[in-house]
Amino acid sequence: MAVSTILYIILIGIIALVTAIFFYFYKPERSKKLRLILSSLRFITLFSVLLLLLNPEFKQVTYTTVKPNLALAVDNSNSIDYLGFSKDVNNTVQKLVTNEQLNKRFDIDQYIFGANIKPLDSINFTDEQTNISKALQTLNKIYKDQTYTPLLISDGNANLGGNYRYISTDIKNTAVNFLVVGDTTQYEDLRIIRTNVNKYAYLDNEFPVEIIAEYQGDNEINAQLSITKNGSVAFKENKQFSASQNTQRFNLFLKANAIGVQNYAVTIGAISNEKNTENNTKNFAVEVIDQRSKVLIVYSVLHPDLGTLKKSIESNQLRSVELKEVFNIKSEDINESDLVILFEPDTKFKSVYAELNKLNKNRFTIIGTVTNRTYTNSIQKSFSLPLNNQTEESQPLLNKSFTSFQLDDLDFSNYPPVKTQFGTSKIAGNSDVLFYQRVNGVSTKNPLLAVTETDGRREIILFGMGVFQWRIQSFLNNSNFEDFDNLIDKLVQYAASNQKRDRLLVDYERFYYGGNAIKLNARYFDQNYVFDPGAQLQIKLQNKNSEYTYEAPMVVKGNDYQSNLTNLEAGEYSFIISELSSGIKTSGAFTLIPFNLERQNLNADFAKMQVVTTETNGYINTLDNVDELVNQLINDDRFIPIQRAVEKSVPLVNFIYLLALIISSLTAEWFLRKYNGLI
Repeated sequence: MAVSTILYIILIGIIALVTAIFFYFYKPERSKKLRLILSSLRFITLFSVLLLLLNPEFKQVTYTTVKPNLALAVDNSNSIDYLGFSKDVNNTVQKLVTNEQLNKRFDIDQYIFGANIKPLDSINFTDEQTNISKALQTLNKIYKDQTYTPLLISDGNANLGGNYRYISTDIKNTAVNFLVVGDTTQYEDLRIIRTNVNKYAYLDNEFPVEIIAEYQGDNEINAQLSITKNGSVAFKENKQFSASQNTQRFNLFLKANAIGVQNYAVTIGAISNEKNTENNTKNFAVEVIDQRSKVLIVYSVLHPDLGTLKKSIESNQLRSVELKEVFNIKSEDINESDLVILFEPDTKFKSVYAELNKLNKNRFTIIGTVTNRTYTNSIQKSFSLPLNNQTEESQPLLNKSFTSFQLDDLDFSNYPPVKTQFGTSKIAGNSDVLFYQRVNGVSTKNPLLAVTETDGRREIILFGMGVFQWRIQSFLNNSNFEDFDNLIDKLVQYAASNQKRDRLLVDYERFYYGGNAIKLNARYFDQNYVFDPGAQLQIKLQNKNSEYTYEAPMVVKGNDYQSNLTNLEAGEYSFIISELSSGIKTSGAFTLIPFNLERQNLNADFAKMQVVTTETNGYINTLDNVDELVNQLINDDRFIPIQRAVEKSVPLVNFIYLLALIISSLTAEWFLRKYNGLI
């Protein structure tokens, strides 16, 4: 408290004292004892009121105990139940959260994890995938800048995400602890660990298959690998395994002799007394198609975008790309192509445009910095360009009302700008803009990427160049090119098709592998082909090999209706999606390939978990020794509760007791005066 404030309080006390004495001793009445009591009460009242008017501030210190966080994360995957430890895990969790010493030392937060991590509500061990690295990364984000230690109850077998051994070392100063679920003894085991095969194959062609098998044991064995299709053996080969040569690679070619989804089973012979034979067999599928769509890119100048477009389009094995300089183009090149991409058109493209117009063929035009704008405006009527030579840099701004075809969730907001022409471009026909231009952070209505339909043909226009940067950014964001490649694939699919536009569109895969998410997306448009978020879409699913049926409404998410199908048995399924009010329907079919990721291991991956705890200075133990791990955590000096002092200035007016004192003293003085006849 400041010295001046103390002086004011002393002055207030003197004033209150002098006033109280003067009031009761200037003209004495009644006894001296009564006057002393009344003057004291008057002094208390005056001093308190004047003190409230001065309203000095006092320092108030409060103490709180801050305990470190213990993030208890439980593996909710199917493997825990398969190994027979579900009851033990539930008992262990209950034992930990009710431990008095542990609660005195830590604030315990409970989570469950499988493919994702979430707060613990109930443990049912139904997750079909395990992503330990994501669980650790998410916990690190939750407890950023806080003292915490994760305790994972798991078998350590991750089948999704990165290697959690390396993820854990990125979490600096965080001790990762494990309670190991399962048998830590390593048994002799022979298994198929991977099958590499293309998603598509072409009729009457051979397609490559790569299979990797692994042996765990100390003996020398001879094992036969066979591949069957509909009960018939398509391939078989014997190979030797040993402790020193525990991995063998099988490379082979299979003949695609029937159109559609072809299912194969690859099996490696079990060894004697092998405990886990479920990982000796894996199923895979290939969709056999009759032809491959051809995309022709015609260019007049070389640019990195050309290679980017070729790689992106060919990421879909259903498409092939041919790059040709405009001087080398022949009419049959255009005629044999399903889609022609015109890169930086100028006067040299005259014969190309003539052939395209003659065939009324769909096209994809990319406008760049060297495009002859005057000539381009004159040779076609789908769009018009500003007639100047100035350029600017524009970022993509997603048009959420885009409805020409279905899109996955796109976020191009942080993507680098591309070179665009300065000025306003106009699009003719039945156009739909996917990306507008955002220039220097300012949103505009100038199109950057758009589609249009004129004279019975479809056309895509990209008013910029430099999209190779977008593909790079896609990799930086997601460690893969999928976002960008999927966008280009959708554009090519739209432009290469002449099908009539439907009001109900469905996006799905022809086959899925067991354990992976089965997601069907649908989009419904009203009569003006505007997305209708108020439609009533219903999906009816039927297993072709059994009586199983599933019927449920589809849920709106963004500009899509979604249905996530879980816990389906392997087999062939057909579905019908209906819009109840209009009666519009569409149908499809897919195959679910049997495979359970969570049943590939009978042992806990103790070795990897031990490495993680060693590198992060954490603790590891089995469920049987949970008390030992609890004692280690309790006695670790890194996890000591901290007493934190919080000092704050509190004005006197906030003290309710002072108001109570004023009321009490006034009341007492009034009653004494009344009793003694002074009122």
